[in-house]
Amino acid sequence: MNSSASSSSSSRDSELIAQLRQSLGMLQVAFDAASEAMVIVDLDRRIHWANQASAELFVGGVPIQLVNQTLADVLKLRPLDAHAKAALQLLDPQLPLPRTSGESRCQVLSPNGDESQVQLLRWRPVELIQSPFLLVSFRDLSPEERALVQQQRFMTDLTHELRTPLAIVSGNLQRMARLSDLPQAVSSRLTMAREEMARIQKLLGHLSLLTRLEVDAEVVSCGDHLLAPLLQRWHHASQELVPNLMLQGLERADHQVVQADPRALMLALDQLLDNACQHADPSMPIELSLAGEDGLGHCILEFSSQSLDPPVSSEDLERWSSPFFRGKPERDGDKVEGPGLGLALARELVRGCGGILSLHQQPSLPGTRTIVRLLLKLRASNAPGAVVAAVRTDPA
Repeated sequence: MNSSASSSSSSRDSELIAQLRQSLGMLQVAFDAASEAMVIVDLDRRIHWANQASAELFVGGVPIQLVNQTLADVLKLRPLDAHAKAALQLLDPQLPLPRTSGESRCQVLSPNGDESQVQLLRWRPVELIQSPFLLVSFRDLSPEERALVQQQRFMTDLTHELRTPLAIVSGNLQRMARLSDLPQAVSSRLTMAREEMARIQKLLGHLSLLTRLEVDAEVVSCGDHLLAPLLQRWHHASQELVPNLMLQGLERADHQVVQADPRALMLALDQLLDNACQHADPSMPIELSLAGEDGLGHCILEFSSQSLDPPVSSEDLERWSSPFFRGKPERDGDKVEGPGLGLALARELVRGCGGILSLHQQPSLPGTRTIVRLLLKLRASNAPGAVVAAVRTDPA
């Protein structure tokens, strides 16, 4: 290579380096201007890069103070949602660094114990670098998001505090109702009080479970389970209370294995049955049928009932699964009006199992047939050994 060619190549290299430095400098300025606190860490959780927002949040200083420190050196977290375990894994050197993206709502604690506003913590692998790195960012929640977190914490505390006194009141009301020779006026008021207490307890139980489903992913514990035994057991237990309950198409479920939490699935079906008993025509059968598969890895369950009412609009149908939407059955002391959380709770339970719940209606003389469709995930593998394991893990 002659000297002119060598000089030309060196000049191009110098220009490229200069352009690269300029680009990196502009990138640093852009990240420092961002409102989100961001750091990049390696497998040892050592910080390689930080922006100004992260320095102000963690150490109240400048980014260079964070470089070469570990996350645990500069960061203490108080997770506030169901992803606490994954969030705390970021700080624990005994655990592997997450290899997938995630997020959690949390508070950042300063060295003196002061708490930040509730933050949205996010992490994701940096895929454009050969060595494994993780981008960790923090963002202040909006007022609406902070209010939701506070509401969830309030509901958790409230339901816990009310459970015992309500049980005491309910027990005393039942003992009083068993007294003989009560005046009619007193007996009537006792019936009303027991009815209202039952409504409160049902509402409290549903609210408690809904809140836990929102903030604690471990409430629902999914595994592989044979579908037919689950449906048969639920039908057998429920038919004693609802003789017109029918189970259809079960022959299709002989070898189907679904990913579900059996208790969550049965509780969801209980809510659907309770809702049907309150609003459907009692002279018509209530059906749970296995309608096949959707070709996308789900089996289809359909829970249907018949009413004398005309179909409702699609907007109103969607509202049926919203919290506190309910009909108005007469209350008589035995058939207690529901708190309007049954369908909402069923949807969250099915969603917790990785499934989907949807509502449909179709005209059917002399009124309307309402169909609740449940899509449940099928197990990906059909290995015989897995089927045996599924049978063994199916709880009694």
